[in-house]
Amino acid sequence: MLSIKIILILPFVFSVVNTQMTNITISLDRPITWADKQLYGDFLQIKRSSTIQVNFENINSNVSFIVFQVHSHEYNVTVCNNSCVMDSMEKGNNIGFYSSVKPNIDTFYIKNENFLDINLYIAVHGYKDQDPIPGGCNMELSVPIAPFTFTNFNKVYINIEVSPAKSYQDPNCLSASAVRVKFYRMYLPERNFDADVYFEGIKDMMSLEKIREKAEEIPSSVWTMRRMVSAYHGTGSIYVAVAYDKNDQYYSIYAPTYTYACIPLKDNCELFDDLLSAFMCTIMLFVGVFICYFGHRFFKTEMFLFGLLSGVIITHILISLIVELDTSELLGASLLSGVFFGGIWYMFWWYYGIPVISVMLPALNLGFLVAAIFYYKLPGGIRLLMDDFNFWTLFIFMMCLVALMLVCVAFASNMLCCAVLGAYTVVYAMDYSFGSTLKYIVINTIRRATVPEFKFAVLTPPFEWKDALVTSIWVTLSITGFLVQQFHNRGRPPFPPPPRSVRPRMPEPLGYSTLINNRQRYNSTQGNRPLYTERTPLLS
Repeated sequence: MLSIKIILILPFVFSVVNTQMTNITISLDRPITWADKQLYGDFLQIKRSSTIQVNFENINSNVSFIVFQVHSHEYNVTVCNNSCVMDSMEKGNNIGFYSSVKPNIDTFYIKNENFLDINLYIAVHGYKDQDPIPGGCNMELSVPIAPFTFTNFNKVYINIEVSPAKSYQDPNCLSASAVRVKFYRMYLPERNFDADVYFEGIKDMMSLEKIREKAEEIPSSVWTMRRMVSAYHGTGSIYVAVAYDKNDQYYSIYAPTYTYACIPLKDNCELFDDLLSAFMCTIMLFVGVFICYFGHRFFKTEMFLFGLLSGVIITHILISLIVELDTSELLGASLLSGVFFGGIWYMFWWYYGIPVISVMLPALNLGFLVAAIFYYKLPGGIRLLMDDFNFWTLFIFMMCLVALMLVCVAFASNMLCCAVLGAYTVVYAMDYSFGSTLKYIVINTIRRATVPEFKFAVLTPPFEWKDALVTSIWVTLSITGFLVQQFHNRGRPPFPPPPRSVRPRMPEPLGYSTLINNRQRYNSTQGNRPLYTERTPLLS
């Protein structure tokens, strides 16, 4: 066993010898309170390809164990304790290590393997014997005790997970209810990747008082040690977990972590990953303005565009459920199918020309948007709505209810649908440039329909000044669009006749002889016809 440890430690020892070693000593004599148990917190710069040895002195006599935290921005660092074997070594941006004060507190090593200097934030929290040990019941990770929060993400959702905490009353981790773990989230400013903003957010997640003040609790779902949240691409968020005992009298804080739901160093967190998406977004801007202000006046074009919109959404969902395609391929297939749907709906109006039925499709689209807003603002953790049947029954019921209420006043509702949906189309396109989150009203609904695990995700989107600005633009466009359409349609029939009923007929060929014959035929029929007056009896 000793030979195995020597082999595992050799790479780290050789790397330390070949790099610059710096020693620092941190004093831990600061008093701790129930609301703030941070013994130390300060910034530290580590040179490229160097190692820092961290020692401790003057430890507070009330402290039984500490949690040593190292936080970096974007670039990974490696941290290990005095043994520096594989099961006591972690690499990442947000690292936490446990160390008991007795008999001797650990010495920690921070290694920078990058080719540039990195700024770090070092924090030390001190806890008493009665406080839970965060990550003390770890059975999955390599380190024996894992007092840190870790995340993984994709384009759709973010997973936040911690290892179970250990209670002083349950040292063998036999009871699952001995310690309760709550998760918290704090959003950073949208599309702000500055290191200073990130470190300020990390510092705010160091004390329970600031956590409760600036962060919001993530509701529980089907997992006790994991939470799933919707991914908002390019919006930074910091996550932290707090372990409480049964009476909330004692607690401990895991090392917080963060994510942008993207990798700024890799792709710069661009919102468009293909040219087709950017082109579609530009087209949507102009189409949205047209529908918002002139949709009802150009009724046939409106029918085609709403058929196109419905076809794109339906096809996008169906294709995503059947096969996995790239973004550009999926958009192309959905657009082609949408053109087909738009043509079918236009032909329906051309052949039948029933206004109430034709207005039903825009009304259903508006009902879909209203139901999507309801889901967008719905608080998480509602177990009943995690079932697909319950959720989609409620969603479709709300969509149909809104549509039925609108078709009762077909003329006004059609202008309202054009104004609201056209304005949202404009806002959806603008949202990618502003970096706000209103586009996720529809995106989250499509995610719920196409990603099975997304039913466990908590949405709770951020609402900052950008979102308030985009929302005000949406409301303004909707109101002005409705009023402009009312003005354009003054004195006009509510709906135009269907194209089939106003088709021009081919005129019969007329010549001079034909005109004479028609006139003679008309005169002869008039001469043979008896003259009727108001005194002529009805029955003769």
